Amino acid sequence: MTTINEYIKYYKDISIKDINWNQVDNLLLAVLVYLPINSFKEKTFDELYDYSKDFTDKKNDSAMAVKAFEYLEKIKNSKRYKNMIIKNYINIVNNNMQFCACTFRIDGVTIIAYKGTDRSVIGWIENARIAYDYPTTTQRYAIDYLNDNVTKEDKNIYVVGHSKGGNLALVSGMEANDEVFPKIKKVYNFDGPGLRYKEYTSEKYEKLRSKLVNVMPSGSVIGTLLYNKDYIVVNSKNVSFGEHYPDSWGVFGEFFITNSLSKSSLKLHDSTTIGIKDLDEEAMKNAFETIFKNIELDYTSKFKLDLQDLQKTYKNMKEIDPKVKDYLDTMFSSMFKALNLKR
Repeated sequence: MTTINEYIKYYKDISIKDINWNQVDNLLLAVLVYLPINSFKEKTFDELYDYSKDFTDKKNDSAMAVKAFEYLEKIKNSKRYKNMIIKNYINIVNNNMQFCACTFRIDGVTIIAYKGTDRSVIGWIENARIAYDYPTTTQRYAIDYLNDNVTKEDKNIYVVGHSKGGNLALVSGMEANDEVFPKIKKVYNFDGPGLRYKEYTSEKYEKLRSKLVNVMPSGSVIGTLLYNKDYIVVNSKNVSFGEHYPDSWGVFGEFFITNSLSKSSLKLHDSTTIGIKDLDEEAMKNAFETIFKNIELDYTSKFKLDLQDLQKTYKNMKEIDPKVKDYLDTMFSSMFKALNLKR
C-alpha cells in the first residue's frame, strides 16, 4: 500500500501549476509543523531547512518530530515546495498551554498549520480539558492566530492540523472572524478530537461543515473522541495507536484509500459522546483537575503517557462524582480495547 512517502517521492518535482495543491500536501504540512524548533518571524524553505539543523538534538521529543525531520529532508530541493515561505512560527510551552502554529505561503495558497501534542505534561492535560472547557487556553490562541495571520492578499486558505492540531484547526475555522471565514477553502482535521455537544450543535459548526474535512484511520483512537461528523476513514498499514501516524495511511495519488471505522473505534466514540452529554461539567472539571494535581511533574516537563497510571489515580480518588467515575470507567475500557491493551 502506498503512503504519503510515495506521494512525496513522485510529486515533489511536479509544480503546483501542473498538479494543484491538494489534501496530501496539507497532510504534509500538518506534519512539518511538529518540528521542535524555536519561534521565528519569517524564513524561506531553504532557511527553514538550515535553521532546523540547530534543533536535531530535540528530534526525539516526539514520534511526530522525528517524522517532521524526515519529511523536511525528503522535500529538500524539490520543485513543488521550493518557493514556500514560512511565517510566524510560534512555539509555546508553559504551565498553561502547549501551542505551536505557523503560516505557509506558496504560489497563491496559504496554509495555517497547528501542531498536535508533544510529550509535555501540559499538552496532554489540555487534551483532556477540551471535554469540559471551551475555548481552552490553546484553542483561544489558535483562534487569535488564524484571525491575526490572514492578510488582505490571502485568497485561498487551508487550515490544517493533526491530532490536537486538528481540533485547533476545527475550532479556529469555526470561530474565524467575518473577514477571514469566506477566504477559507477547507479545514482539515487529521485524526483530531471533535467538540463538546454544545459547540457541535451550534450554528457556527453547521456553517463550517461544508468546509470541514475530517480524516481518520479505521482504528482511530484520538479522532473518535467527542462530537464530529462526516468522516473520511482511511486505511492504515499499522495497528493500534500506530494508525494515528499519518505515514501509515493509504494514499493513491492525491487521494486517500478509504476504509470503515473499526468496532472498537466506534465504541470509543460512543463512550465519549453518549456517555458525556448529560454529565455535570463542573463535576467532571473538578475530577480531572484533581487528577492533574496528583501528577507530581512539572507541567512543562516531558513524560511518557501511561493510561494505567491515570486510571489508578482516579480509582483511588475518594471524592469523585459517581457519574464521572462511571464515565471514566467506560471511556478507559473503550480506549484500552481500541489500543489492544490489557487492563
